[in-house]
Formats: sequence, C-alpha cells, structure tokens
Amino acid sequence: MNMKYDIYFHANCLDGAASAATLKYFLNLRGDDFAKYIPLQHPVNKKWWRSFKMEQPSAITDILYHPGAKIWFDHHPTTFIDNNWEKKFRKDDWHILDTKSPSCTGLILRTLSSRTESKIPVRLKELAKWADIIDRIDSKKISVKDLLELKSPAFQIGFFLDNESKVSLSRQKQLIDVLSKRPLASAANLPWVRRGFIKYKKKFDKSLLQMKKMLILQGKTVFIDNLERKVIGVRFAPYYFYPKSNYSIRFVQHGKIFILAVGVNPWNSPKKPADIGWFLEKNYGGGGHPYAGSAPFKTKEKALSALPQLIAYLNKHA
Repeated sequence: MNMKYDIYFHANCLDGAASAATLKYFLNLRGDDFAKYIPLQHPVNKKWWRSFKMEQPSAITDILYHPGAKIWFDHHPTTFIDNNWEKKFRKDDWHILDTKSPSCTGLILRTLSSRTESKIPVRLKELAKWADIIDRIDSKKISVKDLLELKSPAFQIGFFLDNESKVSLSRQKQLIDVLSKRPLASAANLPWVRRGFIKYKKKFDKSLLQMKKMLILQGKTVFIDNLERKVIGVRFAPYYFYPKSNYSIRFVQHGKIFILAVGVNPWNSPKKPADIGWFLEKNYGGGGHPYAGSAPFKTKEKALSALPQLIAYLNKHA
C-alpha cells in the first residue's frame, strides 16, 4: 500500500527545500510520496509546536523534532523543545538526528542511499554536496568573495530564498519537485526563481555600496539593524568588510516578530567559539547550531535590550 506523507520543511532555505526533495526521491523509490507541503520558518513558535497534533502520516526535514512525525531528519542541536520529548526519543531507521552533519540534505542522502540497491543519481549527490557547503559554510571550499559573486546555481537559489520572504506554497512545492527530479541548474532556471534572483542580485549589488555605512563593529562582533530591509544579503557580507571580526548579528523583522540572527565568521572563527544556538535557546527561547542561530522577540525594545548581553557573550568567546 502506497503512503502519502504531509511534509513539514524549513521554508526559504536551500537546505530546507533540498532535504525535502531528497526525501521525496527516496520515498518515490518505494512508491510513496508527499501529500501536503507545509513550510515552517525558524524560529518555530514553540508553544504552538508543543500543542500541535499531526492528523495524517507526516515527515519533517530540517525542522524541530515532533513526536507525531512518522519520519524525521534534523541536524540542529536545539531541535528538542520539550524535555519529555527528548527523554522518550529513540533513534531508528526513520527518526535520525546528527548534529555533526553539515546539512540535513546530506544527512538524508548518506542515510538512505545505504538502504537501496538503486544507483544514486549524480544530481542528488551534487545537491547534497552544495547543501553541505552552504548550510555550514565550508571556508576551505568557498571564499566570502565566491558567496558575494553568486555564480553557482546553488548560491543563486539559496540567495533568492533567503531574501524573498513571500514565496507561495505552490512555488515552494514546485521547487522541491524539481530538485528531486532534475539538476540544480534546472531549479535555478525556473522562471520565477530566475526573475527573483536577478531582481535581488541588482538590489544586492546596490546594497553592498550602502552596507558598510550601516555596519557597527563592537569588539569582534559586527551588528546591522536591517529592520527596514534597506539592504539584502547581510548574512555573510559583514565578513567581507570586516574580515577580522568573529561574529555578526542581524536585526530583522518577520511579520510581527523581531529577530536577532547570529552567526560566526566561517573564515575567522575563534579556536573556541561561542555556542550560539545554546545561548539563544537558554536566554531568549531561540535556537540553532553552535555556529549560527536566531531568537524571536515580541517587540523591538525587547530585542534591543538583549543586544548588550548577546554582544558581551560573543566577544567573551572571540
């Protein structure tokens, strides 16, 4: 009997779409597929997630653990938001956490390819390779200049998704379907992805001219207030202007939520860097990885009041 799963995935993220696409490929091999596509954003509303009931067979990729999922893959250390869920969790063939995996896409490919006799398509290996490189920024394989030039199809898709907050569900579904069946370049050439990328690339080139004026260096941490979205592409550009910095903090807004997004400089990481995800989870109800994460705040004032403590913590580990 064929199964259809509701797929919950990390929206507006290359690894989120790519991990869902990779899982879809392996489910298709055994005659299964996705039913509904449900995009979720980090940070997830934890109160809602705790009380949420999954009514149909469900799969989750690159998003917080939920005991109702029949299939779950993740690589975030702060994935367990409920102590009882964590205590009762038992790893099995379809419920896997690997915090050492650079990407969720790579985790799924490496796990499920060992269970099939079918030859894994080169395009899927390529997808996992780029997800690994981009989601945890392999500084030995790419430079900050490579990222800013955005020549790779993977960079182009990731850049577009990261800067476009209103990708419709139908288009996210289309992107996942294409990534599961065709090479990365095909996904990058989808008309709406291409149009969006060109639009944002033009804006990004202009943003670079404005960005340095907006960056504030405090110790080894670079801060940028981008609430008004005056500039885009601010995740890694601060390290281009301040290569000796160790961390960056971006102040942004998603809907009614104010967010502090934090990252370590992949090209100048301290020998013993801060555990960003842990600190954001412990102090502000956020989460993420040791090297990157975010925290939500209900008001602008609450977010700004958290800044001194956050900057002090990061500079202490510089």
